[in-house]
Formats: sequence, structure tokens, C-alpha cells
Amino acid sequence: MRLTFLASLLLIASGMAQAQQVYRCGNQYNGEPCGAGGGRVIDVSPPVRNLEAAGASQVFLCVSNSGGRFWSANHCRERGALVERIEPVPAGLPWEQQVEVADRQTRQGYAVQQQAAQQRGAMSPGVTGGGTSRCAHFNERVAYYDRLARQPQSGATQSWIAEQRKEARDQQFRARC
Repeated sequence: MRLTFLASLLLIASGMAQAQQVYRCGNQYNGEPCGAGGGRVIDVSPPVRNLEAAGASQVFLCVSNSGGRFWSANHCRERGALVERIEPVPAGLPWEQQVEVADRQTRQGYAVQQQAAQQRGAMSPGVTGGGTSRCAHFNERVAYYDRLARQPQSGATQSWIAEQRKEARDQQFRARC
């Protein structure tokens, strides 16, 4: 009985392997070999990413519905939150150290994004000498962040821009502009 069960499993597995083969015939894809040439067999199996074999793990930076951020070892959707970043970290470390590594990588990523924005000619406006008032400076900063936010950016960069814009508005309010 066991032997027939194993034989039937092998038949099913081999049938599934045959059904999974895809052939490229010129610019078309078929489940059957093409004419005389037979076509080229295309691998349609899903890519496998084994982080554990590479000695790595993933840590998720999540954003809750209230706007708070937190690190999670599991995907953010399991906690009802959105993913802001996914950082690869060494798998053998304790959770606290994985968070430290991920946090450092995130800060470095933000710094690189900021440098790239500055290299593209989007230098942060500063207070110019002469007759430019403090209130005008704050207006220029808010306008700068508005222009920056309208450009295609990652979610993390958009969050950073929103925080910087809010800080500029707060300073503007404190200066009674």
C-alpha cells in the first residue's frame, strides 16, 4: 500500500513538472515544444531567496495608522501597519542588536538620499545675507520642501520631507510670522 502511494506521488510530481515547463518559440510562449526546433525551455519557477542560508535576516520598519514607527521581526501587515523600510541584518544577532544595525543602516540610507538630492542641485535654501527677513526665510524653506515633495521620492524620503516641512512651519509659528 505504501509503495502504491509513493508511486502515485511520483507520478503526480512528474506530471506537475511537465505542466510547469514553458517553451519560447520566437516571440511566443507555449506549454508545448515548438515545431522542429522545439523552442527554448524557460524556467518559470518562482525565485527563491533564502536569507538564512546567506546568514541574513530581515527587520521591518513599520508605520502604524497613528503615524508611529516601530521595528518588527514579522511583516508589518501582521500588526496592522505599513512597511516603510526592510533592512537586511545578520541572522545570528540578538533582537536588540539587529534593531541597532537596521537603525544605523536606515540613518545611512537617509543620509545618502539627502546627499543625492543635494548633488542633483536641490540645495537646501539658507538665509541669505542682506534684506531677507526671517519670515521670508521660513516661507522659502516651506516652498522648497513643497517642491521637493512633488518630485518622485521613496516613502521614507517623503516622510523625511514632511517632517522637515512641519519643523519649518513650527519655527515659523514660534517666530510669529
